[in-house]
Amino acid sequence: MKYFMHLRKFTTISITGPACMLNCRFCRGRYLKNMVDLSKGDPGRTLRELFESGVRGILISGGFTREGRLPIEGYVDYLRDSKRKYGFIYNAHLGLLKDMELLDSLKGLIDVVDFEFTLSNYIIKYIRGLNLSGDSYIETLNKMIEAGLHVVPHIYLWHPGFTGDTFTREIKVIEEHGLREITLLVYIPESRSMTLPSADTLINNLRYARKVFSGKIYLGCMRPHQVKNSLDRVAVEEELVERIANPVHELISDNSELYDACCSLPEHLLSGFKLELDQRRQPSY
Repeated sequence: MKYFMHLRKFTTISITGPACMLNCRFCRGRYLKNMVDLSKGDPGRTLRELFESGVRGILISGGFTREGRLPIEGYVDYLRDSKRKYGFIYNAHLGLLKDMELLDSLKGLIDVVDFEFTLSNYIIKYIRGLNLSGDSYIETLNKMIEAGLHVVPHIYLWHPGFTGDTFTREIKVIEEHGLREITLLVYIPESRSMTLPSADTLINNLRYARKVFSGKIYLGCMRPHQVKNSLDRVAVEEELVERIANPVHELISDNSELYDACCSLPEHLLSGFKLELDQRRQPSY
């Protein structure tokens, strides 16, 4: 089992600061406020300062346009220059980025695309407010793969509009595209009044995913605190996943493989982010 968290070597930047045109129901921009703001001042200087502070990997994120994509085009040159100078490893939340010329330009720059893939109308229409269907997500996935990008689809293990049929179709589409990794998320309700599923429901969904998906499964960082303890423990005990982001503290021992990085980072890039015993400290989450 490999465990992942952001401590010192890996951080997240927002190329739009706290602003988001899409303004999805589950976030409303609140997650962006905790990211390093690349939209203020000189982006090149900000990236240099991150390197000087010890950062070696960056998750590139930010607010999406009304079409559901990250407006990364204005930052490609800064990111490429910083990768050349400092050797940064980049993950990216690109959303529904379909421009082939732009996608082609990201090959060799973005090391892995964390793509929130969904076929759920609840997520697409109600949560994201997009007048689209799942076909748009499949089209985007096709184009990212065609551009030669390393894509790790992120799908929901549960959300308020969750159905087993849609979950099954999402996994099937991913496998049909020849992808051998998925990251599973658990929706964090935007309202305290929204009822969470039982831990047993999540565990059964995870067991099902393990049964039908023959590739590697990662448990992503989006998981409500109320269910993490039970879900994480069973995931480890039954070996249902290969990686867990932000695991419950009690699962981490001196013998655990622990990495200061995103859980979707390709295997060949992990060595630079492995935490030795004397480098570890309890995370603050």
